[in-house]
Amino acid sequence: MGRASLLTVMAASIVLGFINLRILKTTEGSVQSMTQYYGESVARIIANEGMSYLLSQLADSSSLRQKTEKSLPTNLFTDFGPYEGNYLITDDSILVSGVQKKVIKLFLSVKYPWDTTFFKAIVYTERDFGFRPEVIRGAFTANDTINKTISDMFIDGRDHDVNGNLIAGLGVKGVSTSVKFQNVQNGAIGGTDSLGVNHAPKYPEDKIIIEENYNWGGKFPQTPDAALGFPEGKLKTIAQSRIGGSQYVSNPNNLVFPLKGITYVELPSGQKIDRYVFGGSSGILIVHNSQVNAQITNLLGGDDNLPFKGIIIADYMFHIHMDIIGANILLSSHLEKVKECQGNKNHFIRFSNEVVRQATGVAVGYGSGWQGKVPIIAWRE
Repeated sequence: MGRASLLTVMAASIVLGFINLRILKTTEGSVQSMTQYYGESVARIIANEGMSYLLSQLADSSSLRQKTEKSLPTNLFTDFGPYEGNYLITDDSILVSGVQKKVIKLFLSVKYPWDTTFFKAIVYTERDFGFRPEVIRGAFTANDTINKTISDMFIDGRDHDVNGNLIAGLGVKGVSTSVKFQNVQNGAIGGTDSLGVNHAPKYPEDKIIIEENYNWGGKFPQTPDAALGFPEGKLKTIAQSRIGGSQYVSNPNNLVFPLKGITYVELPSGQKIDRYVFGGSSGILIVHNSQVNAQITNLLGGDDNLPFKGIIIADYMFHIHMDIIGANILLSSHLEKVKECQGNKNHFIRFSNEVVRQATGVAVGYGSGWQGKVPIIAWRE
């Protein structure tokens, strides 16, 4: 072999060596990339499943908090082999549509041991995620005259906190009805007028916080679902599901007190629930039937005179011998016009945006599994 041929063979060998080395490095890089991708994918799967696990725990125990890092159980996802996970569950707040809302914040990081991949997720779970239904235009909203119904109570549409303390905020009218209003038994009425000015309860009341002959878009709602803006049957379904302490009964004797969540009492035509202690209860209380003539009378606060906190939606109501923080809605166009009810001047109905939102929040968040109890408003990686 000549010298030129030998040099050619040596050069070719060197080139082939470089090519093989490049192929080996490329292959090694590809393997590393695939391994890293696999590790990241598994970490992501474990983190997502881990977050679902934490949310289910939170749904079962709404008071669950973990302010210092705690390890995620290592036996949850054994199919993938060993992993490490740490989580936090803390209270916080975020600004939503200009309103500061209370939330529960979950943080989870997962390390899959084949590489150094971490996965982080933050879930904001709204705890004050309800709303004020459009039908609630007054602390007491009704489809007929409520002159006899309110008697000499204090009706206050200004905004209050969950304990009934007056706060700075936009409230509603004291009374809103689909007919003319007359205050025949000297009830003290206050509220927030259309300009956002608050008026303390007094008699005679300031007419600017009374709304008469309002037509609610042509017709006053005839069902609790229509009043709150939900599909027909949703509130009864939630009550029957017993989520959050909700309950559905046709016999008031079967009620379990204190009421929580959504309580749906569907009475036979013309019958009433009478002389029950609703003080200390909360949520949405519904007394209704398809004839819109179910009655609730002689509402009592109990020996401690505790208020009901939430929304009461009834066809007919009379003798309100208790305090209410939230809002009242009466659906029937045949409310009391003859009977007298005096001696209520030591009781009040105080509107509260916060209480109303808490009450409707049960219905907003209703769904299957933990999603029905802890609705997610943000999920971030």
